[in-house]
Amino acid sequence: MIERHSLSWALSEKHLHGRMSFIAGPRQIGKTTSIQRFLKSRGQERFYYNWDSPLVKKRYATNHAFFVEDLLSEAERTWVSLDEIHKYPKWKNILKGYYDEWKGRVQFVVTGSARLDFFRKSGDSLVGRYFLFHLLPLGVGEILGRPPLPIQEPLQKWALASIPLADESAHDGIQSLLQTSGFPEPFSVGTSDFATRWREDHFSLILREDLRDLTKISEIRKLETLLYLLPERVGSPLSLNSLKQPLECAHGTVASWLNALQKVYLIFSIAPWTSRLSRSILKEEKYYFWDWGMVPETGFRFENFIAAQLQRAVAAWNEWGKGVFRLYYLRTKDGREVDFAIADRKRVHLIVEAKESEEALSPHLPYFQEKTGAALAVQVVNKKQFCVQKGKNLWVMGADRFLSLLP
Repeated sequence: MIERHSLSWALSEKHLHGRMSFIAGPRQIGKTTSIQRFLKSRGQERFYYNWDSPLVKKRYATNHAFFVEDLLSEAERTWVSLDEIHKYPKWKNILKGYYDEWKGRVQFVVTGSARLDFFRKSGDSLVGRYFLFHLLPLGVGEILGRPPLPIQEPLQKWALASIPLADESAHDGIQSLLQTSGFPEPFSVGTSDFATRWREDHFSLILREDLRDLTKISEIRKLETLLYLLPERVGSPLSLNSLKQPLECAHGTVASWLNALQKVYLIFSIAPWTSRLSRSILKEEKYYFWDWGMVPETGFRFENFIAAQLQRAVAAWNEWGKGVFRLYYLRTKDGREVDFAIADRKRVHLIVEAKESEEALSPHLPYFQEKTGAALAVQVVNKKQFCVQKGKNLWVMGADRFLSLLP
C-alpha cells in the first residue's frame, strides 16, 4: 500500500494548534485508508468511526457523545476520525459541539468524499475551529516511498542555483503514472486495462451518486456527454459556445455543469493571468482532469499530468502557510502562450511549459519570463535526468528532476 505522505502535515499536532483537520479530495484517493493506517500506527484504530455504518448511527442515536465511552483512560491526547459525518443532518452543529467540549482531549479528523469540501462552503459555522487539507492524486515522492521533504520556501524561494539528480526510479515511476492514473488502486495494479475498467466505474459512481446528491442536475446523460467531450479540448482555453450545439443546451447550463464537475473533483480549471500583462486574454479558462488517464493523446496527457502535479504543489504550499498561491496560464491575443504560471496576489513566481519530447526551448518561455518578471522558468520534458540551463533561472528539465523538487 502506498504511503500518502502528503497527509502528514494535516495530521501534525504542532501545525494544527488544536484545530480539527478537514481532509477533502476525490473519491477513492485514499483518505479512509490513510487515516486508518495513521490511527493504527498510534494504537488508536478503534477511534475510527464511519458515519455510513449502521452501528455508528445506532450508537449516536443512543448517546450523542458515544466516542467518549472509548477514550483512553490515561491523559494521552486521542485522535478521533469521523468519516462521512457530513452526510448526517446538522453535521456542522454536531462537530461544533464536539470540538468546543472535547478539544482539550481529542484531536478530531473529519474525512469524506468530495462533498465535504462543497458543504463546508455553504454557510460555515465552524470558522476558526479547523484547517482544510486536500488529498490529491499521487506525486513522485509518494510513489518512490520518499519521506516528506523538509518544509522549505517554495522551490527555494523560486530560484534554483543547481538541479539535483532525481532518484533513478523516478522516471519509470512517472511513466507508470502516465499509463495508469494518480489514484492509488489503478496505479498499484499497474496495467492500463485495469485502469480503463476502474475509470469507467469511478466516473459512473460519481455521476450517479455525488452529482445527484449535490446538484439539481437531472440530465445526467448530457453531463456525461460533456465529460467525454472535454479530453480533446485539454490544453486549450475552452469556449463554452463551442459546446452548446453538441449538448443542445444554453451557455449558462454548460457553465453550471462544468462547475458541478469541479465540485466532485473530476476536473479542475485554471484561469489566465492578466495582471500587468498587455494584450492578455481575459476570460476563457483551461480545464484538466484529476485523472489524466482520461486524455488519450500522449502530449496532452503529459500536459494534464504536469497541471495536476503543479496543482498539488500549490495546495501543499498554501496549506503549509507558505503563501497564497494559484495556478494560472499565460496567453496573449497574438497567440503567445505558456502552459502554466504560479502566482500569488502580487506577482508571477514560476512559469512552466510542458513539452513531452521537445528539447528545443520554446521562445514563449523567455518572453513571458521577461514580461512577468518570473523568478524561475522551466520547460518540462519527459526525458530521464535531462537538464540544460538556457539562461538565468531558465531551464529545460526532465520531469523526473523537476517533479522531485515539488511536494
